[in-house]
Amino acid sequence: MEKIKIKNKYYLFKYNVEKQKIKKILEANKMSELKENIVGKSIDSSNEILLLKLSKEKKFNIQPNQSGLNKLVGGPIKIIFKVYEINDSNVLKPKYEKIKNKKGELDSDKRNSQFLYITMDYYLSGIKTNDLELVALLAIQNKLEKRPLAPKLINQIDKLK
Repeated sequence: MEKIKIKNKYYLFKYNVEKQKIKKILEANKMSELKENIVGKSIDSSNEILLLKLSKEKKFNIQPNQSGLNKLVGGPIKIIFKVYEINDSNVLKPKYEKIKNKKGELDSDKRNSQFLYITMDYYLSGIKTNDLELVALLAIQNKLEKRPLAPKLINQIDKLK
């Protein structure tokens, strides 16, 4: 079995809300490098920003024990998405999901953070930038799987295209 050779990798996407198009702005290996590159860039306030982080999943088991929670882990690489919005003073703020709590009121304390796993088959065939853009678009439109115990694999983008 081939050893996974990936460290954290960060992508920053800009989503135009009016045109519903997404565009990759930056790509970096470190968060500090990403911050250095984004300082001074002008981004229109009608856009939303999505941070996509690829990281190695430490708990991935190649031969899983098919009992309990071991079946839930889906792949060797985890993609985490965080959505940001730009306020009037051009500051990035985390965008919160508007989810109703048990009382039926809008709950603003849940961050818009999602994740997805890249399967071993997909990793061995190569991670494509076009697929990452599609995943980012689906994540910002809240079309990815959100149920807590459902498998969150990259294969679902084929069904959603």
